[in-house]
Amino acid sequence: MNELEQLTEVMIKDRKAITSSLNVAQVFHKRHTHVLRKIDQIKEDWNKTINSKTPTLKMGSINKNEFSPKMGSANTRFKDHFKETTYITENGRTVRSYDLDRFGFTMLVTSFNGKEAMKFKLAYFSRFDEMEQELIKRNTLYDIEKDLRRQLTDCLKEHYQGDNLSGEIRSMTQLLYMVTAGNNASKLKRDRGLDRKASVFAEALTSAERSKYMAKESQLTALYQAGVTDYHELKEKLGD
Repeated sequence: MNELEQLTEVMIKDRKAITSSLNVAQVFHKRHTHVLRKIDQIKEDWNKTINSKTPTLKMGSINKNEFSPKMGSANTRFKDHFKETTYITENGRTVRSYDLDRFGFTMLVTSFNGKEAMKFKLAYFSRFDEMEQELIKRNTLYDIEKDLRRQLTDCLKEHYQGDNLSGEIRSMTQLLYMVTAGNNASKLKRDRGLDRKASVFAEALTSAERSKYMAKESQLTALYQAGVTDYHELKEKLGD
């Protein structure tokens, strides 16, 4: 990753590759209020286009009643590509901002012209490509892990000797997060800017961390089946 690409913040959030209006403003050397006005204008133009009774293109023999539902089906798409959110400034103010996916970013920066602007656009697209490939890996691992999770849960049901199975399942899950990423679920979500209700495996862990988690999950299942059920002993063996 080159120095310019490092400036562009493209991350995975809600299982989508996104950047923020604030980062776009910083990278393109624009005031954030200017970027927000551009997005507001896009929203206004979008709604005018969707709600227009007479499409601007020539209809020819197209039946308007057939055309309208197709236009109307896009009515909610602005929010799909421009998700309104907020951030806290250094002086404690809550300020409006937007999360943008690739489509939203492209619409926003179309009018940003010049040699420097082109460099920034290419850097962003490179980062979007990288994050979208990472997302594919994460989704693939997510599907594979479901079977490993079932195996671990079945193992705990069979071998756990206590009277709080659900607590043991939570404890083993937290242990896996600790040996994989160094923190429990709450700390991982907080450090990575996720909502407290988010799934750590589905939202927080990178593809490399997911691969490690799955390897440790298989190891944990084997250890538990072999009679190693003490938390601290498991932590020591999984940490090797």
